[in-house]
Amino acid sequence: MKQVELVNGHLRFPALLTGDGEPVILLHGFPDCHENWAGILERLADAGYTGVAPALRGYAPSCQPGSGDYSLHAAVDDLLVFANQLGGRVHLIGHDWGAAVGYLACARYPDSFCTFNALAIPPLKRLPKALLKVPEQIKLSGYMQFFQLPVAPEAWLKRDDLGGVERLWRRWSPDWEPGEYLENAKRVLAEPGVLPAALGWYRHLIRLWRKQQREAQEWLSLDVTVPTQVLMGERDGCMSPRLLDHTINTDDFPAGLYVERVEDAGHFLHLERPDAVADLLVRHLQRGECLV
Repeated sequence: MKQVELVNGHLRFPALLTGDGEPVILLHGFPDCHENWAGILERLADAGYTGVAPALRGYAPSCQPGSGDYSLHAAVDDLLVFANQLGGRVHLIGHDWGAAVGYLACARYPDSFCTFNALAIPPLKRLPKALLKVPEQIKLSGYMQFFQLPVAPEAWLKRDDLGGVERLWRRWSPDWEPGEYLENAKRVLAEPGVLPAALGWYRHLIRLWRKQQREAQEWLSLDVTVPTQVLMGERDGCMSPRLLDHTINTDDFPAGLYVERVEDAGHFLHLERPDAVADLLVRHLQRGECLV
């Protein structure tokens, strides 16, 4: 396992790299970190792939833009630059925010991706209407509204040695002991500027007066013409698995859509059940070949 950097302009993104084969980019979510992909990276390498797991924009001091731009549009741009640095076409695996970035990137720039795996996030295109049919999700997503406030979210998350971060982990993946994974995430989120940057991702969602944010919203209406697999833990305490009943439509994924519910797993399914999830990921990677 190597520690490397990916670069977009003046931003330098720390990353983990391992393996020898077709390239796979793995994007983490909140409140997580790129280092927690290590176990999955090793399993992908054993299956013959090169895995690269970069920090998301803002999740290290070296990749915090002076402009404070933590929009999904900017995150998609980061991803495309990474893909070009790895040869132009890659497989993509995203968890949480990483999955959201993946849906948008694969919809807008399908030629850059061989396959896409979305973990813990159902298809976004039909999600707004699905919320009306799964009312418990409004309560589960209440933290997103709280994160729009100034100052208070940072204070709540930081209190008692990032106790708020720990509470989210335990609520979203109940009856599971996160151990070193949680400690890794807390260490990264405690670095200078990282926690405000991570919250900046949420705060940019409502900035629809910005042209780039409106463009990213428009990408949601596009079909995803990349072979896609959606994995969700059956005990996810962040995104209700019932959302799959109202967001899955094969017409939105003309290149193929595969859906798996992972038993005995919550929101951090790839950390809770790494062997089972890795098997599903590799099976989907094998459905699409990258010609690089």
